[in-house]
Amino acid sequence: MFILGFHFPADMGNSIEDTAVLEKLDAQVAEVGIDDITAIELEMGLRGKEVHKITYTNKDTFMFKALAAYLKDETYEEKDGEKYLVYTNRYQMSELSKRLDSDDETMALCKAFDSMEQFRVKAA
Repeated sequence: MFILGFHFPADMGNSIEDTAVLEKLDAQVAEVGIDDITAIELEMGLRGKEVHKITYTNKDTFMFKALAAYLKDETYEEKDGEKYLVYTNRYQMSELSKRLDSDDETMALCKAFDSMEQFRVKAA
């Protein structure tokens, strides 16, 4: 099972506890460091069409940590200073964040993530 790109052994089954995901995310954040990221810019939609820009700044949330770790993760290729946000990771970030975060800014971002739009993300 993979959640946010983290591997969990098959013997854990399909119901991975949020705390197990948080432990792996916290370990990754400690390893790569995200203190240099003060805000995250997202573009929702196709280039050349109507694009909705979102600036996410709530550093005290699971969502911010997950997005910042995604930006620092070299598994996902960067192009022109931004990365495409893989749908599976976006969906998983949203579902976890709905359980772990409660602020309006994050919930609005979760709602946007539930769409099928393309997202590009970069550090602000």
